Amino acid sequence: MTTTAEPNTSARASSRPNSAPATGAPGAQALRRRRVSDALFSYAALTPAFIILLGFTVLPFLLSVWRSVRSPAGEFTAANYERMLSDGVFHDVIANQLVYTAVTVPATIAVSLFLAVLGARVVRGRSLARVSFLAPAVLPVVAAGTIWVYFYQPNFGVLNGIARAIGLPGVNWLGTSDTALGAMMVVAVWQQAGLFVIFYLAALLTQDPQLREAARIEGTRSWTFFRRVTWPLLMPTTLFVGVIATANSFKQVDLVFVMTQGGPSDSTNLMLYYVWQTAFGQFRAEYSAAITVMLVIILLLIAIVQIRLLDKRIHYR
Repeated sequence: MTTTAEPNTSARASSRPNSAPATGAPGAQALRRRRVSDALFSYAALTPAFIILLGFTVLPFLLSVWRSVRSPAGEFTAANYERMLSDGVFHDVIANQLVYTAVTVPATIAVSLFLAVLGARVVRGRSLARVSFLAPAVLPVVAAGTIWVYFYQPNFGVLNGIARAIGLPGVNWLGTSDTALGAMMVVAVWQQAGLFVIFYLAALLTQDPQLREAARIEGTRSWTFFRRVTWPLLMPTTLFVGVIATANSFKQVDLVFVMTQGGPSDSTNLMLYYVWQTAFGQFRAEYSAAITVMLVIILLLIAIVQIRLLDKRIHYR
């Protein structure tokens, strides 16, 4: 009877080209030490940002939640949230805020995109055109509001001066409930659009020029190319701009304070300004905290809806 010699398993294992080193091998230990060092460096670099986020965002919000369910005597209560249901001024503020956001965010996106497309196509005076687009965003909000208050003056304002010159009656832009909010929204769009032009212009300049050249050879019209190619490629930038513009609309307090102070008859009163009024004007800190919590919740819900709706139409590269 013949016997077959069994292969040398140790030699076969050692002959494998991709065999992993032993656990205690110096190479594995060096790799493990390098990973630990990289992780510690990453955490150390992110620590200042985490501290700022926790100290100036998370912690104040948690304190606002805590104070919103407390009474001035220190007892737990839901009276602050119940008061919102019967507060007519709060209802007007919510309506003003939703109208303000629904108008200024799309208008800001449209104006900034139009200026970016115009700035990308300008050949002569390109630098001057781009600087002029950015100029309103460089101005402080208080300065921008002060300039436009002069434009809106009913007696000697620029707009009414032009209206009287062409035979039209003057309008008290900031003193009438029908026009005050719209006049303030024009200033907000003018002031914010210059900032978002930068993002759209950067996105347009990074698009492949061969796409436009191919569309031109095939005889595609400019509007069709923009709608079918340029606009879908700009959706990531649009999502970013939309979220930031929405957050800015809910944080708007400077223009309200400079131009109207919430009047006339609370027609321009927005949520953050109402928070300031209730906290420092009426000294109702608990109710102001409840409004702050409601503001953050509404802002988060709108941001989630924006991301869910626009993310399906985004083409990432």
